[in-house]
Amino acid sequence: MKPMTSRRVQGRTLFGEFATPSVRCSEPVAILRTWLPRSALLLMCFTSVVACGGGGGGGGGGGGGGGGGGGNTIALGSAKAIWLNSSTIVWPGADPTLNFKLYYSASAALSDGANDIAGADNPSGIALTAGTLSAQLQAAYPQYVGATALMLPANGVQVSTILGDQLAVVQYSGTTPTNGTQLQIGPVLDSVYGSAASAVTLGVTFDPVTDAPTFHLWAPTTTAVQLNLYPSAGAAAPTTFAMTEDATTGVWSYTAADASWSNVAYYTYTLSVFSRAATSALGYGAVVANTVTDPYSVSLNGDSSLSMVVNLADAAATPSGWPGTLIPTSATPTDSVVYELHVRDFSMNDATSSNPGLFLAFTNLNSNGMTHLAALASAGLTHVHLLPAFDFASVDALTCTNPTIPASSGDSMVAEQAVIASQNADCYNWGYDPFHFGAPMGSYSSNPANGLSRVLEFRQMVKALHGIGLRVVLDVVYNHTSASGEDPHSVLDQIVPGYYQRLDTTGAVENNSCCSDTATERVMMAKLMDDTLVQWAGQYKVDAFRFDTMDLIPKSAMVQALALVNAVAAADGRGHTYFYGEGWTAPNQVLSVITPASQLNMAGTGIGTFNDRLRDGVRGGSPFDSGSAMVTNQGFINGLCYDLNGNDMGDDCTGDSNDVLLPLQNRISVGLAGNLASFPLSAGVTGAQVGYFGSPTGYTQQPQENLVYVACHDNETLFDISQYKLPTSTTVASAGRAQVVGLSVAVLSQGVAFIHGGDDLLRSKSGDSNSYDSGDYFNRIYWNGSANNWSAGLPPQNTGNNVANAATLGPLLVSQAVPDTGTIQATSTRVQEFLKIRKSTDLFRLGTAALINSCVSFPDQGAQVHGLIVEQILGVGCVAGTTSGYNAVVVLYNPSTSAQSFTISSATYANAAKGTASGNVSLHPVQLAGSDATLLAGWNFSSTGTGGTFTVPAQTTAVFVAYH
Repeated sequence: MKPMTSRRVQGRTLFGEFATPSVRCSEPVAILRTWLPRSALLLMCFTSVVACGGGGGGGGGGGGGGGGGGGNTIALGSAKAIWLNSSTIVWPGADPTLNFKLYYSASAALSDGANDIAGADNPSGIALTAGTLSAQLQAAYPQYVGATALMLPANGVQVSTILGDQLAVVQYSGTTPTNGTQLQIGPVLDSVYGSAASAVTLGVTFDPVTDAPTFHLWAPTTTAVQLNLYPSAGAAAPTTFAMTEDATTGVWSYTAADASWSNVAYYTYTLSVFSRAATSALGYGAVVANTVTDPYSVSLNGDSSLSMVVNLADAAATPSGWPGTLIPTSATPTDSVVYELHVRDFSMNDATSSNPGLFLAFTNLNSNGMTHLAALASAGLTHVHLLPAFDFASVDALTCTNPTIPASSGDSMVAEQAVIASQNADCYNWGYDPFHFGAPMGSYSSNPANGLSRVLEFRQMVKALHGIGLRVVLDVVYNHTSASGEDPHSVLDQIVPGYYQRLDTTGAVENNSCCSDTATERVMMAKLMDDTLVQWAGQYKVDAFRFDTMDLIPKSAMVQALALVNAVAAADGRGHTYFYGEGWTAPNQVLSVITPASQLNMAGTGIGTFNDRLRDGVRGGSPFDSGSAMVTNQGFINGLCYDLNGNDMGDDCTGDSNDVLLPLQNRISVGLAGNLASFPLSAGVTGAQVGYFGSPTGYTQQPQENLVYVACHDNETLFDISQYKLPTSTTVASAGRAQVVGLSVAVLSQGVAFIHGGDDLLRSKSGDSNSYDSGDYFNRIYWNGSANNWSAGLPPQNTGNNVANAATLGPLLVSQAVPDTGTIQATSTRVQEFLKIRKSTDLFRLGTAALINSCVSFPDQGAQVHGLIVEQILGVGCVAGTTSGYNAVVVLYNPSTSAQSFTISSATYANAAKGTASGNVSLHPVQLAGSDATLLAGWNFSSTGTGGTFTVPAQTTAVFVAYH
C-alpha cells in the first residue's frame, strides 16, 4: 500500500458494496471470520485503514475502560469519562466506592502534578457522588448501564460556562489521587443545547426582501466568533466582524447591512476553542484559534478554503430554465433501475464530449455518453447514480492536473507507474472523503475559482439528465469526515471539538469507516445530515440518495432523514424519493452505541440495502479473495460445477448436501424474489432459512429494500472477475454471453435493479481491484463500444489487492483476448432488451411482499440442475390489475455451456401451443423481436396434457410468456 499524503484518502479495497463485511475494519463478523484467520483480519485492517486526519473528536463511545482502583496515576492523555447531562457523568470501570472530583481550566493548564492534579481554575475541585443512571439516561445510553455514574451537586457550577474548558475527573482513595481522565462532552452538549439549537437554520440565510445575508454558526464551546469577510475569492485580506451568541442555542450570528455580499463575497470564521487534539507542551490539548470554513457551505472558492455567500434562490445561482420538468417518482420504488457513474469516468474518455470530466458533460446531448444514457433511458433505465459529487478533500480543483498516461497492453507496468507518479497531483479520486457536505465539487466545474460555477453547472447537469428521462441519485458520505482534530481538512472538529466525531472508550476518534467516523447519533450531526439532504433534494432536485457505509449511521437517523426528503419531493410534485446504502454488519463498538442502519435492521423501513448474497452467488467467491483464489472460486455465471477451470479445490458438484453450487443458486433465487425473509423458496424453507455464512439470506420485508447488483465501482468489474474464473479457453463471445446472464439476474429481480456504469459494454479496469485513485486511464469507459479497457497493463500496484493479484492477473492480461466491437455492442443491445422486458412487464416489478410470496416460485426446487435457475411468476389471476396480459412468465437463467430444458407440470402450460395467440406460450415479445440469434435459433416450448417443457440455449436467459 502506498504512503498516504494529506490530500489522499486511502480507497476502498474490499470496501463499499463489496464489503461483506466491509474491510474498513468495520465488519470483521461472521462471514469474514469464517473465511479468514485473525492474523489476516489484522493485516487487512492495518493495510486498509489509513490516517485521514487525526485527534480531536467527541461522540460518546461505548463500553468500559475506566478508572480502576488504588495505585493508578492521573492520566490526562485519554478521555474515559463521559458527561451525559448537566447532572451526570459516567466513568466506565471506575470504582464507585472511591471519591471523585471534577476540575476545569479555561486556559487548558491541567496537568498530572506530583501529588494531585494541577493547573485547575477550581483547585479544590467539584465533589462528585456515586449514583445511579436515570431510566431516561439508561434508555438513551444503554452502553453505560453498568458504568459508574457520578452526580454533580445541584449548585456546583453553571454547566454551560465550563463546557468549553479543559475538563478532568480525578479519582481519590481518601485524599490520595489514584486515577484521572479527561471528559468526552458530546452527550452533554446535546442535553444542554440540542433541542433549541436543532430548530435554528444554520449557514447563511437571506432576507426575503433585501437579500441581505445573516450568518449562523453553532459553536457553543467558544467565547467569541469572528466573521472574516473577503470581497472576492482573490482578496488578500478580510474585513472582520464580531458575531453575537444566543446563549440558549449556542448559535453565533451576524447580519450584513445590505445585499452587497450576496453571490459575490467569501468568508471564514475564526474562533477560540479547547481541543484535546491540539499540540501543547503538556500534551493534553490546548486552546487554539481556529479559522475554518462554514460546515454549511453552499459553495466555496477553488481550493475550498473560503466559503461563498450564495443565495440559491437568486438568479445569479440559477441556470436558464431551471429546474426544468421534474420527473414524478413512482410510489413503487421497484419500478427503478439505477446506473452507477463517476462524473469523470462518464466523459473523460469521450472524444465527442465538449466538457470532459465536468458536470457540463451531461449537457452535451449529442455526445456518445449522453446518447448511450438516452438509449438506456428509453429501454427502461430510471436513475443515474453519481459517485460523490459534493466537495471532497482529496482533489484541489485549482492545482490538480490531467496527466498524459502512456498506453500499455498486456501485463506492462508502464501505464501503472505513470498513474502512481501522478496520483498526488491529478484530478481523479472517487471522492469518499467529504470536506463540505452541502456544496458541489469544484473540480467538476468549468471555473473552480468562481464559486457560482459549481452551483450553476451541477444544476445544469441535473436538468439535462431529467430532460432525457433520468432521475439523479447522489452518493453521500455522512459516516465520516476526511479528517478530524486540527488537520487542515477538519471542519466540524475545529468548531466544536469533542462533538461531531464518534469516540472510542479512551476518547480517540474511531476509524471504522476508513477515516474519522462521525457521531450521527448526536443531535447536531444528524441535523447537518438532514439539512444538507433536504438542500440537495430541494435546491438541486436530486431524486434519490445512496449512503456510504450506512451501518455506521443510526437506523433512526436514516428513517428521520427519509421522511424529511420525502416531504420535499411531495411538495415539488415529484412525489417520492428513494434511499439505499451499504448496510453491512456494524462493528461491536458501534453496536454498543447505536442501532445501526444495517441490512437486517432496515427491514420494514423501505430503505434499500445492497444484496451481497445474490452478488456473491452470481460472481463466485468473495470480495476478500486474492491471488489464486480469484481463479479457484467460480460462481453461477462463470463455470462452477458445469465448466470447471481446472483450478478447483475438489469442489463437490454431486448434488448432495455438500454441493457447492446449489446453495449459491438458492441464494440467487431468494434474491430474485425480493430477498424477502418470508419468501417460501420450497416446502418449509423461507428466504430467512436459507443460510449465508451464519446469517439469513433473505432479510427484507419489502422488495424495495432489495438493492440487486452484481458489480459496482468497488472491486473488479463483472467482466474482470469472470476473466479470472472462466476457463482460459472461453471465447470472447462466450464471455460476453456469460456477462449478459449475470446482468439479467440483476435487471429481472424483484426489487431495485442496479447496474455498474459500463458493465453493459463489458467494461474492464484491466483487473484493477480498487480503482479509487487509478486515474482516468484505468477507469475509462468506451461509450462507442470500440474497446473495453481490458489488457491495458497491470493496474497500480499500490492499492487494493493489485499486488497480491499480479502474478495471477498478469498472464491473463496477456493471454485472454480483448473483446471485439461486435461482442461489446451485442452485449449492450441484449442488456437493453432485458431493460425493455422489465419496463414493459409489471410482473418483474411487484411492489409488495404479499404479491411476491403468492405469485413467484422456483419450480426447479427439488429438481435443481447445475447452472440453471427456473423462475415462474403468475400474472392474471394472481397479480390483480396486472398490465402484462400474461397468465404467467417463466424465466430460465442458463449460464451453463449446454442447452437446458425444464418441464413444469401445470395446467397453465398443459396442451398449450408454441405461439403468441391467446393461451399459447412463446418467448417474450422483446426477445422474439430481439437481436440474439443464438436464442432465436435455440429456444423451444412443447407441452403435454400435464404441463410444458421450456428449452433455453447455452449461456442464455430466456423469458417465456403464457398469453392470457
